[in-house]
Amino acid sequence: MNITLTRKEFPRLIELAYIGDWVATSTDSDNDDPAPTPSEKRYGELMNKLYRLAATAEDGCPQYAEQDADDPETFFPTMRLEADSPASRAIDKFTNHTFWDELITRLSDRDFMRETSRDPATPPASALTPEELHEQTHRRIQQLEEKYRDEFVRNDLENLIIFFGADRLS
Repeated sequence: MNITLTRKEFPRLIELAYIGDWVATSTDSDNDDPAPTPSEKRYGELMNKLYRLAATAEDGCPQYAEQDADDPETFFPTMRLEADSPASRAIDKFTNHTFWDELITRLSDRDFMRETSRDPATPPASALTPEELHEQTHRRIQQLEEKYRDEFVRNDLENLIIFFGADRLS
């Protein structure tokens, strides 16, 4: 199979591949274990091939890939690709957005479960139709999410307090 890419498209392909590889491998690595993870096994050879092309091809993009000094068969992303590229900025934006969405969702779900387990004014689930229960749950969780979203927009994490076990003032 042959693919023809322009000088503009090839760096973008490397950026997309880097983003995909980061998503696939960023959470399954144990720094103490030198063995490749399943994701590294699955994608490692292809990423090495792309980085080799980027580093060595006549129309490559050596600013994004370099050869390992100890192993001439191994290529890896440069610091520029990892820290100062459209790909790294996309990853940073994604992780920031995901953090806030996950935090808001989990806090809202937690609060909803606490409310429904202790509020005697809440009608029993059996008194509602499944559609009514779903709508009521959805509406309340949205209210809680909006409350947290507004708080975090105004104050970031400044007002967030975590209680650790019995030490309630930590």
